[in-house]
Amino acid sequence: MDTGGILLIVLAMVAAVLVMAAGFFLFSRYAGSHHSFPCAFRADESADWRRGQLTYHSGRLDHYGRGGPFRSPVHRWQRAGLEFGIARSQDPAAFSWLTGPVLAVPCTYGQDRFELALGLEHYTALRSWLESVPPGWNANVA
Repeated sequence: MDTGGILLIVLAMVAAVLVMAAGFFLFSRYAGSHHSFPCAFRADESADWRRGQLTYHSGRLDHYGRGGPFRSPVHRWQRAGLEFGIARSQDPAAFSWLTGPVLAVPCTYGQDRFELALGLEHYTALRSWLESVPPGWNANVA
């Protein structure tokens, strides 16, 4: 076998490993108990909305800004300390990346106050997640 054939085999193996790694990363990010959906975030009413993504786990809500797949959360809120205010309707044309009716939700986390804009179906799911009893909350009750 000549050098070109060996090089071709090595490149094919490297490509296969990269494809498998990307598949594993995407599966671990979006499968299982992780629920991700698009959102908009702003620190207060005078700030501009910034596009992002929310991912909720059993005990926390992570906010990711725009960026590549290898990013870390911009904000991380524990479920027990997060409170939602009364949602209000927004103009869907201002949030082209969100589907359906859009709601702005004032949020409080400790002393921090911010707003999230979500599609109606994602708001309903997130509100249900926040208000439900976390897994294991009453695990030691007889």
